[in-house]
Amino acid sequence: MRRALVGISVLALGAFATGACGGDSDGGISGGKSIPIEDLGPIYGDALCGVYERCSEGAPLDAFLNGEDCRKNFETAFDDELVRIKTAIDDGRVIYKADLVQGCIDAVKAASCGINEEPAECKAAFGGTVEDGSDCTLDGECKGDSSYCRVEASCPGKCAPKEPAGASCRRGDDCATGLECSDTTNKCFKPAADGEACGGGSAPECGPWLFCLGEDEDAQKPGKCADSASAFAGNEGDACWVDGAPLCKDGMHCVISLDATAGKLVGKCGKSVAAGAACSPAIPDQCPLDQYCMLPPNSFDGTCTKKPGASEPCGGGQGDNNVCASDTRCDGGTCRPRQKLGASCGTDEVCYSENCSDGACAPGGGCTN
Repeated sequence: MRRALVGISVLALGAFATGACGGDSDGGISGGKSIPIEDLGPIYGDALCGVYERCSEGAPLDAFLNGEDCRKNFETAFDDELVRIKTAIDDGRVIYKADLVQGCIDAVKAASCGINEEPAECKAAFGGTVEDGSDCTLDGECKGDSSYCRVEASCPGKCAPKEPAGASCRRGDDCATGLECSDTTNKCFKPAADGEACGGGSAPECGPWLFCLGEDEDAQKPGKCADSASAFAGNEGDACWVDGAPLCKDGMHCVISLDATAGKLVGKCGKSVAAGAACSPAIPDQCPLDQYCMLPPNSFDGTCTKKPGASEPCGGGQGDNNVCASDTRCDGGTCRPRQKLGASCGTDEVCYSENCSDGACAPGGGCTN
């Protein structure tokens, strides 16, 4: 499900935070109000998070984001890259057309949920100048929208055509249009569309804003991709999750239990429970946002427990041993506040850039050292 919620954010940060550079020529295209690069973070973050909310309508977005502020997270990640951006501005390796940015923002707000590609208006506002085969440090420096900064053993990288299906990749921006980078194989692949088979160890992951229902990795049984309205449709008391049934409407939880007679798991839509109350494994967790259902081993009977905060050992529940409070991440068994570029790290998730390289938070695209 995470792919459905974050897919476009990687695209956005790639287009702006790793590719926005100087210059104000409009190339003959009529522009509007200029937006300085320093002001872009909150403006674009607001547009992007509006897409999150619209395309995930009906899904328990707040629970999936762990109660965090989407706009604050994006703006912090963007500001973390500003030094890089301004260096690129001084070098002039990418054109940033400040008077065309508002058109890009408007296009993002109106974008279709089924498309995870940069709008044409954004391509008009941002453009690289570096030809394939030449040195680069940022993806956005590469000329055209079909190239990226390929880094081999060390920096600088070389601008090169984006990778085809089956080729190795680090991120979605490494792959050609219409492809994604698999979290499990690190290969470019074509994601499954609405209604197509997904997961189960044999089918591809779903595309942006889609959820895979009914997959069973243990049995190698694929599920089917569904949009948020279809994926979160169950009312209180309805069957959910098992055998391809949808999950539950926002505000409800798919509570999982074991049917001893049938010898299989079953799911039923149920209500939230109070802080400190008895709980069961559920999608999403049925405890308040600042708590989680801590389950003893091999048990379906747990207790809502406060999520550990900064400097505390990570919590565990519902098969997840990396539970931490909002705005912290499990890093080496300890919950830590999210880290900016250059800070020490053990996992990608603790970095705002989502890239931990050689023990330090590194930029998300292009060169990392």
